[in-house]
Amino acid sequence: MRKKNKANLALGISAAGLAGTMAMTGGNGGVAGLLYHGFLAATIGGLADWFAVTAIFHRPLGISYRTDILRRNRGRIMEAMVSFASDDLLSTRNIMSIVRDQPLSDLLIDYLVHRGGRAKVHETAEAVLLQAVGELDTKTVAEEITPAVRKGLSRMTIEDVVPELLRMLADEPYTRKLSDWLLSIGKRSLLSPDFQQILLEHIRAMREQYEKDSAGRALLLSSLGLSDERLLSLLTGILERRMDELLSGGSEDYGALKAGWETMLRAFSRDPRFLDLLRERREELFKQADLTEMAAKWMEWNLKGENPFWLSRLHAFIDAKIDKLAVSRPWQRRLDAILKDFIGSELERHHDVIAALIRERLAEFSDDALVNFVENKVQDDLQMIRINGSIVGALVGIGLYLVVCLMERMWGL
Repeated sequence: MRKKNKANLALGISAAGLAGTMAMTGGNGGVAGLLYHGFLAATIGGLADWFAVTAIFHRPLGISYRTDILRRNRGRIMEAMVSFASDDLLSTRNIMSIVRDQPLSDLLIDYLVHRGGRAKVHETAEAVLLQAVGELDTKTVAEEITPAVRKGLSRMTIEDVVPELLRMLADEPYTRKLSDWLLSIGKRSLLSPDFQQILLEHIRAMREQYEKDSAGRALLLSSLGLSDERLLSLLTGILERRMDELLSGGSEDYGALKAGWETMLRAFSRDPRFLDLLRERREELFKQADLTEMAAKWMEWNLKGENPFWLSRLHAFIDAKIDKLAVSRPWQRRLDAILKDFIGSELERHHDVIAALIRERLAEFSDDALVNFVENKVQDDLQMIRINGSIVGALVGIGLYLVVCLMERMWGL
């Protein structure tokens, strides 16, 4: 039986007992008087608690004064809930106090090594770079590098020219230009529909992995309105702003990007497969008078081809870094610190988003929906108040009746 029905039954029994004992005794005398006063107090207590509980959500008996509390005070209650959830429960300090205790690098390594993360990284990196290379303006790039090519060709044999050229491109100012091109292309790729769909699929997979171990996590994400599309929008905004910061130049991360680009260019300059490819095309290269056109075509054939030569090296590079991360405690500590600092800075910078999400979610409830939602969540406890009110009222009524009877006997009243 539902608690509400039990509470109504308790009130009904009290009222029926009151009517029965009143009809038999007129309200006084002996055991009937004892029961009468018990039922009277139980009825009064039950009615009072029924009115109080009902007044929280509705207008009992149509009385509007100081009733329908939740509906009338919705704005104040909502703001208090938003303030409590965002500024206290989900404050940056509270969130980070939990995050700081989590081994984020260990979790990431477990995902990369044992849960298919390595393949996802390969897939994502390949998709991003293929998209970026596919949109590369090879003619513009060729025009930029042609002076360096001519300078090298005038002094070196072809087997030495291109490796030396790559080593030259690994130095300033070419790495800066190449980094800027790469970031510009990356930003365009990030906003492309195909890449957005890839990100959405990965977000969905990570959310399902996150939610499967705890129903509370799914409830939290749902209550905050963090759908896959919403997470994609937030992530895209963060990445876009991050790329804009990198494009501004001068930051440590921008320097790290340039350093990585320099490392890859130097690695290509020592790649035997790449050198063999140069030797095969040596005669054709020297016959070409238009070095710009030749460089543009080479990039089209070898960078954008169906099986670009750099793809296998990319996969090997990723595997080597993942394997190194899995066994290197210094790398893990550094990654852990980077991840936690990044999360902390982003939470600090965008903490108002939490309040906005909660407020937006609460605004979706109409007054009736909000009242029904809250009432359904707490009605069992509130109905127990009604039941306890009847019980306590009965006990108090009986107790007072016994005290009065005792006093009458003691003083002969």
